[in-house]
Amino acid sequence: MLAGSGSGQAPPAPYLRTPVQRQQDWHRMEYYAFLHFGPNTFTDEEWGRSQSPPDVFAPATLDTDQWAKSFADAGMTGMILTAKHHDGMALWDTNTTTYKIGNGAWAKNRTAHGLDADVVRMAAGSAKKYGIKFGVYLSPWDIHRDPAMPKPGLAGTIYDEPQIFGDSTPGDYNEFYSRQLTELVTLKLADGSPIDLFEVWLDGASGSTTVQTFNWTDFRDIIRTHQPNAIMWGHQGVDARWVGNEDGVTVPTNWHTISRTQDETRYEGDQLQTGVRDGLYWAPSEADARIRDGWFFHASESPKTASALMSMYMQSVGRSVSLLLDVPPDTSGLIVKQDVDKLMEFKSLRDAFLGRTLLTPDLPATASGVRGGNNALYGPCNVIDGNYDTYWTLDDGKTTGYIEIDLGGVRSVDAFVSQEHIALGQRIGGYAIDVFVKGAYRAVVNGTSLGYKRIDKLANVVETSRIRFRVTQANAVPAINSLQVLGIKKS
Repeated sequence: MLAGSGSGQAPPAPYLRTPVQRQQDWHRMEYYAFLHFGPNTFTDEEWGRSQSPPDVFAPATLDTDQWAKSFADAGMTGMILTAKHHDGMALWDTNTTTYKIGNGAWAKNRTAHGLDADVVRMAAGSAKKYGIKFGVYLSPWDIHRDPAMPKPGLAGTIYDEPQIFGDSTPGDYNEFYSRQLTELVTLKLADGSPIDLFEVWLDGASGSTTVQTFNWTDFRDIIRTHQPNAIMWGHQGVDARWVGNEDGVTVPTNWHTISRTQDETRYEGDQLQTGVRDGLYWAPSEADARIRDGWFFHASESPKTASALMSMYMQSVGRSVSLLLDVPPDTSGLIVKQDVDKLMEFKSLRDAFLGRTLLTPDLPATASGVRGGNNALYGPCNVIDGNYDTYWTLDDGKTTGYIEIDLGGVRSVDAFVSQEHIALGQRIGGYAIDVFVKGAYRAVVNGTSLGYKRIDKLANVVETSRIRFRVTQANAVPAINSLQVLGIKKS
């Protein structure tokens, strides 16, 4: 039962924009995989300008189970596959174009042997098998249908299709894209069961001079109708936005709201990173990044180190932003061992750091105040009870306050994890964390926006027996869901 939903003091009113359930569920995923896979994997490209025929797609030992198991083992919560990248070649058995892997020799051979050749369906089944969520990427820009992009190698073939991309072309690209999108969001697994998508990624990139106005409203409605629990990702929404760079990081101050839709003027990168406080739409950032230099696999590249990935994580997830890490399959159709090893090394670093929790539900916690004096519903112990639905809050009109927690002895502390109760909105614009040293409190963290989750790592270890979390600024009565202290007990 939600805190405040029973008898007693009423909970705080929601503050301006709040996340719907699919967004709350998405926030909690935190870290998941991107899979760039397609003809570019085999042509050593990024954007598929070569426009090779489908025969180029020929993974010798494709194993989508290996993808999903690798990600699940690495602590990732989902994976998003490029069902169609900018090159326009479809990885599923579409009825919208001849330019699909199903018309290539690899797929025909599999089909002849009674094997599935729909890579999107295969990947979705593997994700379900290994207990992680599945999403799809469908590029709005389509080189294959763009008249400004040459494709002489396809002239006179069945892949020489009408050039309908662009507002001035004779075709209706939005109708074409809507049909592709509808196919993907209604795709079923091999056993006939539905595929539940957690995210649909609509990339905003284009390398063409062709002007195409997209019908974002229709795209949204298609997703809402068939996949109501799926996040629609776009440059600036609808449900989640770009972080403004491709480095997997954001700036320290980050708001979950913005004030423009996909149909309005695009925000610049720095605006996307910061967001808009008290904005019109709940559209939190997602930080997309690559384990290698490119999005698609290139044998000449090497993966980032585990420590580099950890630094990325601290500047994304540690700043209330989800991390989407691209780990592309190679030409064999596998995630290479080198990349899997780095994911596991990163997991070891992450687990070792985050696993040193010091706060337990039995520790004494006090506060500067409690809403209506109701400790059961709104008391400070709620922040250490491990329950996502409970929180500490104050009476209406109070926008600052603090929680004190006795650690049960002197501890060596080097980090803190703090979470705002975002189900009621993002309210807090300033917070501080103090440690009790030599008979007095000393501030060791001073932060701005709080949001879904903050991980604050100290430059040096401090020895303390008590901590104090202070809300120093909020636009409405603050609500804190969770606090955790990281460190070790002194022997």
